[in-house]
This record gives sequence, C-alpha cells and structure tokens, in this order.
Amino acid sequence: MSELTDQIIRASLHRFLGRLAADPEIKYLETGTVVCNARLLVNKPGAKRDDGQQPDGFKLEIWFEKAQAFADAARKGDMVDVTGKVKSETWTDRAGEQRTGLVIVVEVFSVQPRQAAAPAASPAPAPAASAAVPF
Repeated sequence: MSELTDQIIRASLHRFLGRLAADPEIKYLETGTVVCNARLLVNKPGAKRDDGQQPDGFKLEIWFEKAQAFADAARKGDMVDVTGKVKSETWTDRAGEQRTGLVIVVEVFSVQPRQAAAPAASPAPAPAASAAVPF
C-alpha cells in the first residue's frame, strides 16, 4: 500500500460483519491497560457455502473498557458486527517470510450469540441479546 492509501484507510471508519474464528483473548499490560484480540472471518460478497471460497480473516484489536466487555460477550462462532479503523501489521512467519495483514481497531461492536439447536417440540427461542458498546 502507498503511504497515502494507508493514511486514508486509517482515518476512515469501516464496518465488518462476520463470525469469530476463536474465543477472544484478553491481555493485561504492565501499565494496567487492557487489550482484547480476536479473529473475525468475513464471507466474500456473493460467496456461497458450496463454492469452496474461504472467508477473509481480520485481526480485531479492542482496547480499555470495551476489551473486557467484548471478551465477556463474545465466543467462537458468534456473529459480530464491528466498526473501527483499519491499520496494517507486518510480521515474519515461522518460515521466515515477511507477511502483512489488516487489523481492525474496534470502536463499536455488537455480538449476536450463536443459537443452539432447539428441540422440535419446544417453542421458538427468544431473540438473542446483543452487546453494543458505543465509542
């Protein structure tokens, strides 16, 4: 990415809707700051389950009070709606290759927990609660 493109992407808010690939991980830094990391899988537009296309994966980074709220509310497989700024991250993988990925620094989120399959004789389940945290 060019420096100008990178600056534009970081200055804009973007919205992503997808499922969590794993349970969120929370970390407490020595300074007392709390950060939560998670992996969001987003289906490509028009992709169908049977076509073999893999979803795009993004690292989520949630800071401060929102980090604990996200970690408490979200679990693997939950549908998550996040809005935040995008930044790029570069690292060296185990094979020694230079890699680059996108990180969403979450400012607002809501979580729709995955519903368990209900028995046929039971009434329809109540709508799932969502946890929205404004920025």
